[in-house]
Amino acid sequence: MAFADPPIVAAPTNVTLVAKSDTAVSLSWTASTSSDIMSYEIVSGTTVVAAVYRLSATSSLPTVYAFSGLSPATTYSFAVAARSAAGSASAPSAALTVMTESGGASVNIALGGVATADYQDFDRPAWKAVDGTTAVVSGVRNLWQSANVTGAHWLQVDIGKPRYAKRFVVRHMGATGGPVSDSTRDFKIQGSNSTMAWDDLLTVTGNTYNVTDHTVTPTAAYRFYRIYITNPGNTDDRARISELEVYSDPSLADPPYTPIDEVNLSQDLVSLGIYSANMTPNQPTIDARPYIEAALQYAKGVGIHKLTVDQGDYYFLSQVASDRHLEIVGAKDLTIDFADSNLYFANGHLIAILLTNCERMTLTRLKVDYLQLPSTQLVVSSVNASARTIQYTTMSGFQSPVAFNASSTPYGDPGALRVFVFRGGERVQEVGRLQASRNATIDTINIINDDKPWTQESNLAAIQPGDTLVYTDRSGGHTIKMNGGQGNTISYAEVYASPVFAFLFHKQFNTTVDHVSVKPRPGSGRLMSSNADGIHFGNVRQNNVVQNSFVQGTGDDGIAFNSTWLATVTGQTASRTLTVQRFINEKFPVGTEVEFMDGATGELKGTAVVTEMSPPYGSQTFLANENVTVTFDRDMPTLSAGSGMYVTNPNERGYGSRVLNNHIEQTNLARGILFAGIMNGEIRGNTIKKTNMSGINVNQEYLLSTFKAAPANGITIEDNTIEQAFLWGAPASEIVNSGAALLVNSYTPSGWSPGMPHQNIAIRGNTITDSGRSGIRMENTDGGEVSGNTVLRHTLLPEQVYGVRGTADEIATQWEEIRSGIVIKTSDAEAFGNTVTPAYPLTTLLASPAAPDGPGGSYKSPVTLQLTPGSQRPTVTSTVYSFDGGTKWSAYSGPIVLALDGDYSFSYRSTNIAGVTETAHTTAFRLELDPPVGP
Repeated sequence: MAFADPPIVAAPTNVTLVAKSDTAVSLSWTASTSSDIMSYEIVSGTTVVAAVYRLSATSSLPTVYAFSGLSPATTYSFAVAARSAAGSASAPSAALTVMTESGGASVNIALGGVATADYQDFDRPAWKAVDGTTAVVSGVRNLWQSANVTGAHWLQVDIGKPRYAKRFVVRHMGATGGPVSDSTRDFKIQGSNSTMAWDDLLTVTGNTYNVTDHTVTPTAAYRFYRIYITNPGNTDDRARISELEVYSDPSLADPPYTPIDEVNLSQDLVSLGIYSANMTPNQPTIDARPYIEAALQYAKGVGIHKLTVDQGDYYFLSQVASDRHLEIVGAKDLTIDFADSNLYFANGHLIAILLTNCERMTLTRLKVDYLQLPSTQLVVSSVNASARTIQYTTMSGFQSPVAFNASSTPYGDPGALRVFVFRGGERVQEVGRLQASRNATIDTINIINDDKPWTQESNLAAIQPGDTLVYTDRSGGHTIKMNGGQGNTISYAEVYASPVFAFLFHKQFNTTVDHVSVKPRPGSGRLMSSNADGIHFGNVRQNNVVQNSFVQGTGDDGIAFNSTWLATVTGQTASRTLTVQRFINEKFPVGTEVEFMDGATGELKGTAVVTEMSPPYGSQTFLANENVTVTFDRDMPTLSAGSGMYVTNPNERGYGSRVLNNHIEQTNLARGILFAGIMNGEIRGNTIKKTNMSGINVNQEYLLSTFKAAPANGITIEDNTIEQAFLWGAPASEIVNSGAALLVNSYTPSGWSPGMPHQNIAIRGNTITDSGRSGIRMENTDGGEVSGNTVLRHTLLPEQVYGVRGTADEIATQWEEIRSGIVIKTSDAEAFGNTVTPAYPLTTLLASPAAPDGPGGSYKSPVTLQLTPGSQRPTVTSTVYSFDGGTKWSAYSGPIVLALDGDYSFSYRSTNIAGVTETAHTTAFRLELDPPVGP
C-alpha cells in the first residue's frame, strides 16, 4: 500500500540579526505558518549549526536563538528551516549574511553561551538569558525564570574558555516591561573555572533598577560566569533574569587554555575539587552514587568528555528516586568507562542506571548485578500435582521465596511470580512457564491454575524431586534504561540479573548496542539472567543497531524491537471523525499521518492526516486510555471498534533497525529475536539456540492489552542459524503465535488474521535445525520471498502444540501445516531454492547371536530379532516388519524368534508422530540349525 505524501511545511521568513559578538550571533525570524511546528533548525549551507525545540507539548516555540562556536571577523550565511511533529522539514528560509566582530573591542562574550540554572521552566529556559534580546518572543516574556521555591537561585553561562571580563550588565524583569517590583534585589556576579568553587566578582544589595551595569577590574580570567541570587525581590520566590551580559576586556590577552578532557573518579576527584574523597574500589560499605553524581555535574559544567575509574567493585547503596539507584540526565558527548568493574546495586527491583535524554553518550565496560536478587532458586522435595503445590528447600546462597510474598515494585503494580523448572541445567520439556501465588511458606509454593495448557496437572506431574525451580519476581524497573535521547552507545556491558528487562531503550534513534551480554553471573550457579527480555527497544525510532552481543537465560524475548499502536478506535461519529483511546502514552499531534488496520480481519484500511482533535493537543493528559476525538483530512472507511491506529512515518517505526551477528540461547519464555511493527529492518548473521518459542518472529499482534504492534514492512531476515526452537521447556504459547522456528505472522484475539498487513518480507539463506514445529512459516504478507533456506529436521514436538482451533477442516489443515518444513500463506510471495529434510525415525536392529555362528556365514542356532525405534524426537508411533519384501507388514510388539532352517529377508521401518516414515531397512541371512543330538 502506498503511503500518502506528507503535508508540506511552510518555511520561516524574515531572518534578522539580533546581536553578535566575536564568536556568536543571535538571530530572529518570523514563524512558519504551518501548524504543529516542533523545532527550528539554523543552517549554514547544508550544515545544521543550531536548533531550538518546543520543550513540551504546551510550551511556545521561540523564534529567537543565539549560538556560539564561530570565528572572529568571519562572514557566515544563515537560514532557518521548520520541522513538524511528524518529522517533515520545510525548505530553508532566505539566507542572511553576517560578519562576526573582530574581538578588538569589548563584546558580550556570554551571548550564545551554554546556559544552565538551578531550575528552568519550559517557556523560560536558561538560554533565553543569553539570546541577546529582552523583547517578547512568541507571545512570552523573554527571560529565564527559576522555580517558586525559597533559597538561593543561580544562572550560569559557559563561554568555552577562560576570558577576562570587565563589565557585567544584568537586565532584570523590569527590562521586559514587567513590574519593577519583580527586578532582582540581592545578587552576586561570580566566576569559576571548574563550577565547583566560585569567586565573588561583585555584590549588589537592595537593587531597584530594571538594568544594572557594573564595571570591575579583572584579576583573573574565567570560563564560567554566573549570577547568584539570594533575594529575587518578588512577591513570590522566583528569580527572573532577561539577559546576563558579560563584556570582554580587550586590553588583556586571554590566557592559554588546555581543557581537561578526562577525569578518573578513583584518582582525580579531590585534586580537581570535585568531591571530598576519591572513589576507591572494593569498599562494600561506601556508596558510589554521590561520587558519580559529583563527577557528572563537573563533566557537564566543564565539558569533560570522559569519566573513568580504577578497576574493581563498586556499590550503589542509596537511591536517587523511589524507582532508581542512579540517573544520568542530559549528558552529551560523554563517555563513562567503568574499566570492566563490577557494579553492585542494592535493590533488585529498581532501575540500576537510568539515562534520560542523553545524546552521543557512551557507557562502556561495566558488569552489573544486584545485591538482593529479583529471583531465587529452589530444589524440589516433592510435588502434589492435584493440589498444585511444590515442596522445596532453598538452594544454598539464595533467598527464601517468602521474601517475594509482598510485591517490591516501586510502581504499585502486582507484578508476577513466574517459575521455570530445570533438570541437570536443562529445562524440563514437559513443563511450561508456571505462575506462583504470593503466599509461599518456608517449604511450599503454590502454583496458580491459569488455564494454560502447558501448566496443567499432567505438566506438574512431570516435575521430579531434585529438579531446580527458578522463582522469579517480574516486577519493578529495568536494570539499564535509556529514556529518550539519540546517538548513544552501550558497549562491553554485562548484566547478570534484572527484575524485568536487562536493557530497555525507549524512543531511541541512532543508538548502538555492541558487545553487550545478558547472562547468569559466571560461577554463581544461577540458571537465569533477566526476568523478562534481554535487550528491548520500545517504541523504537530510526537507525538503531544491536550487534555482536550475547543473550542467555532470559525470562522473555532475547532481543526485541517494537513499534506499537498510537490508539485503538472506539467509535466513528462522522465520515472524517473517530473516537479513539490512547494506547499507553503515545502522542499524535495535528499533522501526524496515520494508518488504520481492521481489528477483526487485519486488513489495512488506508491512511489519513490528523487535522483537529478534542480535547486540543495542548490540553490532553497523554495518559494511557485517554479518550480523544480526532478529525482527519479525508473521508474514512468504516472502522470497527478495536481497530488500530498507528503512525506511518518510517522514522517512528524503527526505520533502519538492525540485529546483526548476535548469539541468543535459552530464552525461557518467548522468542530469540522479535520484530513487531518495524519498517525497513534487518536481522542478519545471528545464532539462536534453545528457545521456548520461535527463534525469530516478525509479527503484528493485538492479543495482549499491554502490547499492540503495527504491521511490518521491508524486513530482511538473512543468514541466521536457528537450532532447537521450542525445545527449551513446553512452548508457552498457542500455535497462532508459535507456528515455526522462523515465523512471520499476524493474529487477532480470535486467532490467525485473515488479512495481509505485512509487506515486503524477505527470508533468505537461513539454516533451521531441529525445530519443535515447522521450520519457516510466512503468512499475512503482501509481497515476500523465501529463498535459499535449509530446514533440517522439523516438527519434533507436535504433541506440544497448543491452541489448534477452528472447524474440523481448519484443524486438519493446521495439523498438516505443522508437519511441513516450510509454510507460505501470503497473497504474493516467491519461494525457491529451499531445502527441507524432515526428521526421520532411525530404527535399529539387534540380532542374537550378534553375528553368524555357522558354516558359510549362516546361523547354526535360533536367531532373536529385536527392534528399537530410537529415542530421538519426534516420538515414534509405530514400528512394522516384513518377511516378504514389504508386501505384508506386521506391527512389531516384541522380540521375534526364528528357529526354522531357511533363507530370510527381514525388512523393518518406523513412523513418527509427525507422520514421517523412514525408508525400510532390509537384512538377509540363512539358518542351518545344528541337528539335535541323540540320546
